[in-house]
Amino acid sequence: MSLSLSSTTVLGKRKATRYILQISASPQPEPSTSTSTEDLAIYDTAELCSKKARHPCTYSGCTKSYSKACRLAEHIRSHTGERPYVCTTCQKSYLRESHLQAHAKSHLPESERPYVCMKSATCQKRFWTLQHLQVHENTHSGAKSYACSVEGCNELFAKHHQLRSHTCQVHAPPGTKPYICTHPGCAKSFDTNQKLRGHIKTHDDKRYTCTHPKCLPLTNTDPTYYPTWTSLQAHIREIHPPTCMHSSCHGRTFASQHNLRAHQKLHEQQELETILADVEQSEATDLPRKRRRGGEVGRDWKCDKCGKEFKSMKALTTHNNVIHLGHRNHVCPHQHCSSAFGYKHLLERHLAKIHSTRSDQSVTDSSESDGATTTDTDTDCSNNEPAGSAAHLSIDRITGHAYSLRSRMPTSKTIRCPYPNVEDLLLLPPETPLSGSSAHCDHILTRAYDLRRHLRAEHGLAGDKNKVDSWVKSHRGSAQTS
Repeated sequence: MSLSLSSTTVLGKRKATRYILQISASPQPEPSTSTSTEDLAIYDTAELCSKKARHPCTYSGCTKSYSKACRLAEHIRSHTGERPYVCTTCQKSYLRESHLQAHAKSHLPESERPYVCMKSATCQKRFWTLQHLQVHENTHSGAKSYACSVEGCNELFAKHHQLRSHTCQVHAPPGTKPYICTHPGCAKSFDTNQKLRGHIKTHDDKRYTCTHPKCLPLTNTDPTYYPTWTSLQAHIREIHPPTCMHSSCHGRTFASQHNLRAHQKLHEQQELETILADVEQSEATDLPRKRRRGGEVGRDWKCDKCGKEFKSMKALTTHNNVIHLGHRNHVCPHQHCSSAFGYKHLLERHLAKIHSTRSDQSVTDSSESDGATTTDTDTDCSNNEPAGSAAHLSIDRITGHAYSLRSRMPTSKTIRCPYPNVEDLLLLPPETPLSGSSAHCDHILTRAYDLRRHLRAEHGLAGDKNKVDSWVKSHRGSAQTS
């Protein structure tokens, strides 16, 4: 009895059913070159190559599981909405690194595509994948591989978008777009596949969940799910707003992360200033330098002429115009005073020290001539006395009465309320004629806008904007001469 020798050859792919091909070997092979079907036997072993998935998804209602922990981590991102892989060119984000690498090819030139169409000498189109090349080559051969799936329709198309257009025009209601949602009960359609994929995700009610520690579910309980990214972000803004963790802020919250980051820079600046102050005090031998307003940190704009540093470009520009170019744009409004200043606060100090005495004196003289009750202390001090002396502090200045009188003093730029002769300035005629009224208004204003507000608030009349503006231009300064 001869021993039979058998050899086995495994045919198949990874993670697929294996087929074992057994070929009987004879010690004296026959000269025939053909293989008999009796000597060839194929057996289906139904044995899987893939390992058992040992990493299941822990989210309630999700039955997916993976053989690797890294694959499970990628899947978890589909629940949390995290997209850590960001394209540096267009800022698009992706769940997996492989998706980002595939997207990055779209930014490369067409010459980098490895698959070239050889069916036509004039075509020479290039593609990233062999599948796209094969689909394109079918257009040259005239093959139509896309058939309509509707029963009774035998139409064939060479391209997929042609099949979609046919389905929308022939087998769908009017106005249907090429990409149709197949979810039960949903009749929406979209112009692009990207919009359709984004819409399909909205049908998943357990798509997003909050990962904040306060929202983590307890044992044997399901987390709170949100169907859209917008609803999750609204929840985070309302329940978990950005909070400053600095001890001096006591849990202060902000409307956005941008505002929080801007606020945290203040704490960093204060800490740096404290460190610099300690170093200066320990190393300084002379008197300590006067602290500048706004601190020393963050002065990134430096004057190239004098070396002085500023915290904004606007401050540097103002310094250059005033100090180095000699601009004096703040001019004293008094007629016989030709003083001009580079900064507004210098003009205000000039008006307070120089012209406040003359204004108070004129106010006092006016009030005495009108029979108003005044005191002896209302008379301002002489020009030799400073404005802040004790004699200058009258009761009217302390209570603000003198300021009120000065604000009503007529000048070349003021106007007096024309009431009751305002019928030509109103939007609608008054219910009762005003011309016969004996009451006059002595209120003094400076702008047409103020006159319209005064007429509405004090007299209950609505002034016409164009009429009031033209009247003010022609009567400006009349309050001083009247």
